[in-house]
Amino acid sequence: MKTSFGAWRSRARTGGFTLLELLVVLVVAGIAVAVVGVGGQSYLERSRYHQTVRDISSQLRQARALSVQEGRAVAVTYQPEIRKLMIDGGVYLDIPPSLGVQWDVAERNAKTPSGAGFPIFVFNADGGARGGRLVVLRGEQGVAFRVNWLLGTIETSVAAAAP
Repeated sequence: MKTSFGAWRSRARTGGFTLLELLVVLVVAGIAVAVVGVGGQSYLERSRYHQTVRDISSQLRQARALSVQEGRAVAVTYQPEIRKLMIDGGVYLDIPPSLGVQWDVAERNAKTPSGAGFPIFVFNADGGARGGRLVVLRGEQGVAFRVNWLLGTIETSVAAAAP
């Protein structure tokens, strides 16, 4: 059985891809990966921010409940050197380095050791609280946390970066 060169060539051609076709597919795949990579990074940053805000809110509610339950004052401090929010000197929450933090202290006390951080909120045993303000920023906007001095509730509001 004899086959012509043209018939053999047409059968060989249908069995694979040319170098040009492979290069086009690789370029399109590279562009897709680049676009998804930028979008994925933005999604991760947004996710970290929202999770941190939820965690801070949860930790502040737990600190308030602990103060009422144990009948003593519970302090919430912030250590900017290591970016930790600490509850009663033990439980802590890491704040990611990509997020900005601004704070106003609840009280300035000369007896507070330098490594203990800045007391931002103090929840009292009677359910009340005293405190400053904690702002978590993503870019120029974020969430501000305050406590109601009479009820001890945690209040949040939209905040902008201070100049």
